[in-house]
Amino acid sequence: SGVVLTSGGAVIIDSGGSAQVGALILEELEKISDMTVIAIFNTHVHGDHWLGNAAIRKAYPQARIYAHARALERLQSGEADEWLDIMMRMTDAAIADTELQLPDTALQGGERLQLGNREFRIHHTGHAHTDSDIMVEFPLEKVLFTGDIVEHRRAVSVDVPADFSISGQIDAIRYLLQLPVEVFVPGHGYTGDREIPESALRFLETLQTSVQRYYEEGLQDFEMRDRVLEDLAEFQDWSGMDQIGKLISFVYLQVEAAAFE
Repeated sequence: SGVVLTSGGAVIIDSGGSAQVGALILEELEKISDMTVIAIFNTHVHGDHWLGNAAIRKAYPQARIYAHARALERLQSGEADEWLDIMMRMTDAAIADTELQLPDTALQGGERLQLGNREFRIHHTGHAHTDSDIMVEFPLEKVLFTGDIVEHRRAVSVDVPADFSISGQIDAIRYLLQLPVEVFVPGHGYTGDREIPESALRFLETLQTSVQRYYEEGLQDFEMRDRVLEDLAEFQDWSGMDQIGKLISFVYLQVEAAAFE
């Protein structure tokens, strides 16, 4: 999660995965400013990035909540309840007081929003980590909030691989690396410079190339796991590598589908 202060109030990017996280963001905001919250951006449909909305909206009822139009569509069709159930199970019901507060303002990508005295540029490159991703650029400080298109020292998209397109995510990272940005705020992990998206890109490119090679050699997804892990040796200490098998399986399906196009 991130906060940008403007002359009109505070803007929050990703409210976290529970009412508790949303409340913690407000506690941290109060340490640096007495501003009201005027807007929230949810970078995509996954619940760990928006289930904190209700806590913030409760404190600031006028705050507008932005997300990609596809995120609104999916959440309104039942995925919001599914995500609350998922996060409840993952936390052993520790977030039982979390209520649903969906985004209310749809974005398509390409918008330039003036909030207070600050401009926010919205980027959407198509199906990447999900089909509902937005990246939020804060040009004044050359900062980009990437959502889960970039993750720091973490097997990219390993948590919900059924939702991602490896080619689309590679294209999205190549795109963001062309932006006039110096500071990158990933969806998970520490903020930093270009090395963060560049390392995520290397991971995905290596993974795709490796799975493609062994697919062409006739191996099934479960047969290539150890070889793919060898190719990914640079990333062996990253979080999520213990789940690499399921990521390989979904990349395998995408490589197979591309072969029949």
